Amino acid sequence: MTTVDILPHKIDNTHHIQFNLKKNINELNLDFSQFSLLIAFPPCTYFSKAGLHYLNTQQGRKEKQLDDLEMIKNLWKIPIRAKCFENPGGSALNKLWRKADCKIDYRDYADFAKPTCLWLQNLPPLIPEQINLKNYGNFITRMSGNGAKRVERRSATPIEVGYAMVKQWKHCI
Repeated sequence: MTTVDILPHKIDNTHHIQFNLKKNINELNLDFSQFSLLIAFPPCTYFSKAGLHYLNTQQGRKEKQLDDLEMIKNLWKIPIRAKCFENPGGSALNKLWRKADCKIDYRDYADFAKPTCLWLQNLPPLIPEQINLKNYGNFITRMSGNGAKRVERRSATPIEVGYAMVKQWKHCI
């Protein structure tokens, strides 16, 4: 598994590439034929319902939305057979790019509700299931705490959803 993000990995940098995906993806110098699955969690700042009303009131925000949309389209073109992109339910990507292939709610996998859209290529829709984390190790996603820490945890995809993806899609890749 290889991860790519503009930020450093929080736990393990062994298989992590710190890179701004808004740049030319070819600069990564990766042999994409070595990968069978791309799961992307593009920033939702300019696509979620929570921020759409700022598009016309904050200067430069529409341009940033279009930049992020271009990045998403470029990622989708990467020659990896199976893909899944995630963004919150009601994402503007449904109108600006294409309609989501399926919708899930995190409460069907983890311990908090958050409607979420998935755009899929060569993958079946994700089926709701409660994941027994004892089968996967000591990784637990919990909605505890208040304020910024709670928002940070809520903005991240629960590890249980990732485990469901691996479990359900391992035969597709």
